[in-house]
Amino acid sequence: MEGGNSSRFSLASLAIHIRLAISLMLDYRPGRLFKGTLAMTAGMTARIFGQAVVFLLVARTLGVGAYGAYAAVLALAMTIGNFNGLGVSVVMLKDTARDATVFQECWGRALAAWLLTSPILLVLYGALAVSVLPERIEGSVVLFVGLAEIVVAPFVLLTLRAFQGHGCIGRAARLAFAPIMPRLLAAGMLLLSAFYISKPSRLVLWAILYLLAAVASAIYSLRLTCRDLKIGLEPKWDGLMHNISEGWAFSLGGASDKLYADLDKIMLSKMSTLETAGAYAGAYRVIDMVHVPVFAFFSAVAPRFFDFGKEGMRSVFIYALKVMPVPMLYVLVSCVVLFASASLLPVFLGPDFSAAVDVIRWLVWLPLLSVPRRFGQMTLSSSGWQRRSLAVLVFGAVLNLMANLWAIPLWGWRGAVAATYIAEMAMGVLVWVMFIFSDGTIRHPANKA
Repeated sequence: MEGGNSSRFSLASLAIHIRLAISLMLDYRPGRLFKGTLAMTAGMTARIFGQAVVFLLVARTLGVGAYGAYAAVLALAMTIGNFNGLGVSVVMLKDTARDATVFQECWGRALAAWLLTSPILLVLYGALAVSVLPERIEGSVVLFVGLAEIVVAPFVLLTLRAFQGHGCIGRAARLAFAPIMPRLLAAGMLLLSAFYISKPSRLVLWAILYLLAAVASAIYSLRLTCRDLKIGLEPKWDGLMHNISEGWAFSLGGASDKLYADLDKIMLSKMSTLETAGAYAGAYRVIDMVHVPVFAFFSAVAPRFFDFGKEGMRSVFIYALKVMPVPMLYVLVSCVVLFASASLLPVFLGPDFSAAVDVIRWLVWLPLLSVPRRFGQMTLSSSGWQRRSLAVLVFGAVLNLMANLWAIPLWGWRGAVAATYIAEMAMGVLVWVMFIFSDGTIRHPANKA
């Protein structure tokens, strides 16, 4: 009898929960996060289609060898470009998200940091390019791509973060798409040039067009930011060093993340062939483009992570667990689809890229490891544990470097893939170790991490 009553109570309880769930779904109204993610995803989706067209046009026009050279230069330039501003723009985003009244001062310091670091980084980039890039790559290509990624692109990112800090995700989405239209025009001009310019000269032309497109997007971003946020271009040097001391970990973290992701492309171009590097970079690019909605999600939730960070790591961690299932489901489905359709890649890029099919099938499962790790790092950073998050990235970059030095000479691109998986798994384990040794409270910049 008691068993029967228990069964009836269980069924009644289940019915109540079902009715409650249905009621919640019917009463659901999109919240700010949903709308922000939708806006950013729309902008990033438009961007991904634009990037896909640019990628197809550039890869087919340049050929696999020249594309490998371009990918290696771009990887180095983007890695160095992450140091521009030394993380002051991230501090601007964080502080503005918590208190919009401080934006004017934060913007001025971010401009000052951009002006201070740009020339220094260009010199450093030139010195590194001589050492780590193949001699076959022309210096003009290195220069023009470097200017675009080390000086111009960080300024566009600065304006985007200004809107993110205010919660204006729709405007941020527009700025995320801003570089694509001029780049599409540049790619179209490159395609037309194929009828008049020989293949060896096309890479130099593309580097010039790439820089001009970056400048055009920066002008648009500046105009939109000055108009909507009512700000000027007056750098503020007071308090800059304090912001740098707080933000350098974000900057080094971004550079380490980029180095971790792109180090193999640079090393393959130097230790293998430009053709191998081109096929590998092409495969990597396809995977990145497929997962742009996930990057859009990270951009949309960044201010919320910092907001929850005021309450401590435990609050951020709970929030991360709450929002993580949707991007993980997308990643799983996209990985399966991409693995099944990888053989279509040479149809779009040309037979030169047939080697990229196997590369995609080896690399395609990587986001299943990298997305949870990124959530963990966002949890650490937004709770004031920037240095612990940085330690994870630096550890991964160093481990990836060492593994690539050993594996690429033995197995070529397969060694690079294996090194990437090893580093990603090790970083994921380290993130959880960081959680275990945290006390669940927020750490302020003045405290040691």
